[in-house]
Formats: sequence, C-alpha cells, structure tokens
Amino acid sequence: MEHGPIKSSRAVIGFLIPILAVFAASAARADIMLQQAANYGLLFEGAGGNTLQITNVTVNGNVGVGNTGKATDSGPSTINGGLFFSAANIGQFSNNNAGNVITGGVHYNIADVTAALNYVNSLNSTLGAESGTSININHTTTINASSGILDGNGNRVFRVTGFNTTNGDILTINGDAAHDNVVLNFIGLNANFNNQVVLNGINSDSVLFNFVGGSNLTGGPSLQINNNASSSPSNLVQGIFLDPNGAISVTNARLNGRVFGGDTHDFQYVSGSTLSSPNVPPVPEPASLTLALLALPGLIGVSCISWIRRRQIA
Repeated sequence: MEHGPIKSSRAVIGFLIPILAVFAASAARADIMLQQAANYGLLFEGAGGNTLQITNVTVNGNVGVGNTGKATDSGPSTINGGLFFSAANIGQFSNNNAGNVITGGVHYNIADVTAALNYVNSLNSTLGAESGTSININHTTTINASSGILDGNGNRVFRVTGFNTTNGDILTINGDAAHDNVVLNFIGLNANFNNQVVLNGINSDSVLFNFVGGSNLTGGPSLQINNNASSSPSNLVQGIFLDPNGAISVTNARLNGRVFGGDTHDFQYVSGSTLSSPNVPPVPEPASLTLALLALPGLIGVSCISWIRRRQIA
C-alpha cells in the first residue's frame, strides 16, 4: 500500500511529465542556428543611414536596425515587440501616426543588434559557398529535404537555378522537424516571392532562403515578398529570408518567419503586411506551472524522507 506523501509526489510527477515532454520535443527541433538573430523577426542592415519604412503593418516579434540606419513609422502599425537601434539616439526614429503601437518600446545603443547582423552576414557567405542540389522553382514546386546535399552542420543544401512563380503557385517543402534544416541558396538570383510557401513536417526556423552575391552590403540580388495577402487569409510565406547585400521590400505579404538584410537601400515593409516570428516577447508563465516546477524538488525530498523514516520504524 502506498503512503500519502509518495502518492502525492507521484501525482505531481504525473502532472509534469506531459509538460516536460513538450519542452523536450521543442529542444529536439533542428532549427537553423541564428544565435543573437533569433531575438528578432526583422533585421535591417541600415548601412549608409538608409531607412526602414513602416506603413500599415504588423510585426509579431522584435525589430532591429543596424549601423546608422533610420526608421519611420507612418502607421497605423503594431509592433508586438521592441524596436532596437544599434546606434545612439540621434533622432533616427520618426513616429508619424498617433495610432502606432510598439509594445516593447524604442531602444538605442543595443550592441545585440550589431552582433546579430554580423552573425547572419557571415552565415550568408558561409552557407552560400557550399555545394547544393540544383533545383529550378518554376511555378508550383515540391522539394523534399532529403534530396539536398548534407553539409557538415546537418543542413540540407540546395542551389536555386531559376525562380518563376505567380500568386497561385505553391512551393511545398517536406522534411523532418527533428533532423532537417533546409538551405536554398539564390546565387545572384533576384526573386519575387509572390507565391505561397507550405512547410510539411518542418517549421519556419528550419528553412533558410539565402540570397548570395555582392559584398560589403551592396551589389547583391534583390528580394521582394508580395503574396497578395489581402486577397485571401490563407496566403502565406514561411521561412527565414536572408539578403544582406541586396535591396528588400515586403509588400502586402503574410509571412511566418524572419527577414534579415537590406544593404544600403531603404527597406520597405508596407501595405498591410504581417510578419510573425517564432520568437515574440516573453510571456509570463502560468503561476500554477511555475509553482509546480519550483515545488517539485521539495515534494520529492519530503516524500523520500518520509519513506525512509517509515522503513526505519518498520
């Protein structure tokens, strides 16, 4: 017959097992290693004092502006996160609409922004130099992660030789969330993601669209993301988009993922676009879960002591 304290501890452990299993499953995901860049949904290079132009959009995540870059928010816009500048405050942010919401506030002198940009810029060239399976994305296309060349870091690498899509086309990428990271290198190839991107078995942080070319934040391929989101709530692009040396515009788009880059041009993020990154500002844990986690060692300890004493008495 089980004594009360042992039964209590088993009840707590039984309550926590499914929760801890969820944590373990998350830890097992094979995401692209982003280091500090994982703190941001949108990172703008800001080189040459150029401007991140924000108009009538939503960002679910943090926004970083590097170098001497500026930002102007003509709104009405909502940033469910913070707006972080790597430079000191010299009046580089213009808030031009009383309806704008920035839940995490505006911050300056943030070294983390510079570190994040330095890392993804290096990642861009490193991955761009790798061999990959050639793939031509021509209208509706399906890519299986397993057909990519496996590099030494567990990435399945592809080289995109052509990109031609319309709003009605679907790019489907199949993979295994526990094992597959997919890197698609666009070597000197401009692209307009007006299509939809569907991910099966993998998540947006496991897919990198890597635009390679140019140097020193200039001369790279251009990237547009415009999947005509206003026409249908199901229109969606997913993945990490990295283009350090090329111009970027995100217009009337719905995107689950991240966008990094923008070279020495203005970066347009406008026209009803919504970007939702996997990392949004932290939310307080439910009190019951926090208390249970904190109490678990004590409950187990009390149960063990009680069991030892009962054995000694017996």
